[in-house]
Amino acid sequence: LVDQISSNNGEVPTNAIVVPAFERKVNPLCSSIEACKEYLQKDPSFLPTLFNDMKECVRDKKCIVFQSDNNWEGHHTTKTKKWLKSEWYDEPSENDEQKSRTIRQIKCFDSLRYEPYVVLPWCPTASSSKPQPLTPYYDERFYGYGKNKIQHISHLRYRGVPFYVLPRSFVVHHPHPESNVKQVWNDRKKNKLHGEMDRLYTKYIDELEDEYSDVKGVVPECD
Repeated sequence: LVDQISSNNGEVPTNAIVVPAFERKVNPLCSSIEACKEYLQKDPSFLPTLFNDMKECVRDKKCIVFQSDNNWEGHHTTKTKKWLKSEWYDEPSENDEQKSRTIRQIKCFDSLRYEPYVVLPWCPTASSSKPQPLTPYYDERFYGYGKNKIQHISHLRYRGVPFYVLPRSFVVHHPHPESNVKQVWNDRKKNKLHGEMDRLYTKYIDELEDEYSDVKGVVPECD
């Protein structure tokens, strides 16, 4: 796994390792931060911590893929159903005499709205000719809410970074009340934030296409 995260040339991240994301469902949704905290305070097993615990939580419909009930595009490309079946590795190629296995690579994006959580190298290697962070920063023009994670994944994709899915490990979203800025984002009639970020994202993609027009190996959108 370390080898798959490390960079070959010390200047560009070789791979982005996708961490499968889930969320713990509660009904009704807690109305305050303190009320939400009580779930875990009263039940230490409220959030799954082991792979088999997560499988059980999904089976019992207490956990779902993060936001899959309102934003299917966000994490669908991770193919979590395969992950839950322990299908974590690609088959070795016929030319691989050592029959080494690598964690499953994402061959295409089901949607360009894919916004997984990823593990990335940050520090350049000692041999790097450019001693600067390997991973691009988030673009600070995206503020408040919306498009920031998609923007960062798009940046990695246009740079030609491959994506692989982390075996066994995962992250779990703890329930919480809707934030004020999320309410602003959802209220398009009274607020401009949603429209501004949508327009900025379109402009940002144009910028990426100009900057990385000669990059090969960009993960394509699925047919």
